[in-house]
Amino acid sequence: MTTDFLVIGTGIAGLTFTLKVCKFGKVIVITKKSDVDSSTNYAQGGIAAVFDKRDSFKFHISDTLVAGDGLCNEKPLQTMVEEGPRLVSELMELGVDFSRVKTENNKERFDLAIEGGHSKRRIVHARDFTGREIETTLLSRVRSKKNVQVYEDCTACDLVVENNRCCGVYVLLGNRIEPIASKLTLLATGGCGRVYLHTTNPSIVTGDGIAMAYRAGGEIRNMEFIQFHPTSFYGKEIDDRKFLISEAVRGEGGVLRTKDGKTFMEKYHPLGCLAPRDIVARAIDTELKKMEGNYVYLDITHLDKERIKQRFPTIYETCLDLGVDITERPIPVVPAAHYVCGGVATDLDGRTTIEGLYAAGECAYTGVHGANRLASNSLLESLVFAEQAARDASKKIGKIERIKIAKIKNEGRKCDEEVIGQLVKEIRETMWDYVGIVRSNQRLKVAQRKIKDLKGKVEKLYESCEITHSLIELQNLATIAELITMCAIKRKESRGLHYNTDYPKKSNRFKKDTVVTTKV
Repeated sequence: MTTDFLVIGTGIAGLTFTLKVCKFGKVIVITKKSDVDSSTNYAQGGIAAVFDKRDSFKFHISDTLVAGDGLCNEKPLQTMVEEGPRLVSELMELGVDFSRVKTENNKERFDLAIEGGHSKRRIVHARDFTGREIETTLLSRVRSKKNVQVYEDCTACDLVVENNRCCGVYVLLGNRIEPIASKLTLLATGGCGRVYLHTTNPSIVTGDGIAMAYRAGGEIRNMEFIQFHPTSFYGKEIDDRKFLISEAVRGEGGVLRTKDGKTFMEKYHPLGCLAPRDIVARAIDTELKKMEGNYVYLDITHLDKERIKQRFPTIYETCLDLGVDITERPIPVVPAAHYVCGGVATDLDGRTTIEGLYAAGECAYTGVHGANRLASNSLLESLVFAEQAARDASKKIGKIERIKIAKIKNEGRKCDEEVIGQLVKEIRETMWDYVGIVRSNQRLKVAQRKIKDLKGKVEKLYESCEITHSLIELQNLATIAELITMCAIKRKESRGLHYNTDYPKKSNRFKKDTVVTTKV
């Protein structure tokens, strides 16, 4: 297979890039499951963008800088905030049905919500299923393009890089490994939440793009900054993931309480329940340890019942299915791994350190989030930097020659799926137990030893077995676990999402990115 543009991933970043570049050449889009499977599809909250007259770019940038705890890269941050309103409006023109309200003049405006860390109402949303609304709209547009081919059940194995230039990717199709030769390639593979035992991420989110870029010699930054969403439903899981209770629930007045009904967030931050996510997650973790409990409550029973059902229909219905009527009873919640603020290092145009390879969305490190992502800046970042990458790629495509890629055989013995499953479980448990919300030098050293041992076992399987979808994911999870642990050990301070009890304070010595690469 050959193409001009190759896009790996079908979330908001991959689909936005595809729609922008398909005017300039042939596009192949690959996804390892169905085309709707992405983290975008599960995003409840919305997109942060300045639309209110009482808001400003300055305020949005300021809020992001505060959440980012001294590590935000201000140039891409300014680009993201300033380009946001135009691109959100463009989504609406494409057909995304954002929630709107009538003004006094009988006109319509966005129903702007507020979430933790925001000083103004700036969250554009489609009730509580914003991601799904965006995903289905963009997919329908992509499917209508004649020069775009979407391959489902197509798993990327590894990037093909020659002389530091990406010339395509090897993919697993059925049980065959096939090359796809491309002039330019975009990684839009999402995050890596499945490296942790408890996560809000769907099963596909195994850090594939980050792991592939690292193995190919790309620069990776700040993988220690893993955001644990403070409020996932405690108890039953849905499709092997924790059900997310959106930040917007607290934005609308939800209150966190211990099991005896007492509030506690006022002890940890002036913004109380609307503090940035890292602070809320650590506060819950502290309270759980103090009372030796498994969960706290998120209480919205004091709010208007009809308003709750109208504003949060998905959360209301899902919690009801899980046994909790949120209009009558508080929701049992616990933190869960949610988002990685690090990833494949990119510049302002989405270019990685490997020529011909772009990255956008959660797998990319643009620097806008710093040490902690501000709520609802994730979809915004994906949207803006997918366009930046598309603009740059479109200018270059006519000057690039495609390089032929050799075929390789998928040989080896059949690997026992139970063995793969057990290794995945051990990786996820190790990361949850030793590289979680609160870390220490001792815990990180134990994790490093365990991950090194597990990675060795994975590499032996990969060398001797027939390559399968589950084996590829196992290899990527092992790589991601190694990267997170490595970066966490390097950062000898506590900042944002990284908290180490042996270095409880921030240090100016570490007011910089943690950089790792396989290149010598």
